[in-house]
Amino acid sequence: MFSILIIPLIGLALAFIVNKIFPKAQFRGYDLLPIFFIYGCHLITKQQQKPEFLPYGFFVFFFLVILLAVSDAVKNKNLSLGKTMRKIWNYLTVNTIFWYLGLLFMMI
Repeated sequence: MFSILIIPLIGLALAFIVNKIFPKAQFRGYDLLPIFFIYGCHLITKQQQKPEFLPYGFFVFFFLVILLAVSDAVKNKNLSLGKTMRKIWNYLTVNTIFWYLGLLFMMI
């Protein structure tokens, strides 16, 4: 139970430290958050002894991201791979945070 809360907090602390050490880097501290929050989600589903839908969620996530990338390519006619990957990773970061908070709320 303790690790369910401490692992995402370690991720947030590490993100803060990375942002303070490298303030002008392209790689931001919050880019590390999905790793910690995905593991936190795994620990919550394991604690509740319920089926883990994480693989299906990521399948749906990447399906939606592909739709987003295709629609962006149609609109702009010129698509930068770096900007697209950055946008996809930012969506993944937000997704994992909300997923973790939702599972935490459901656990309470």
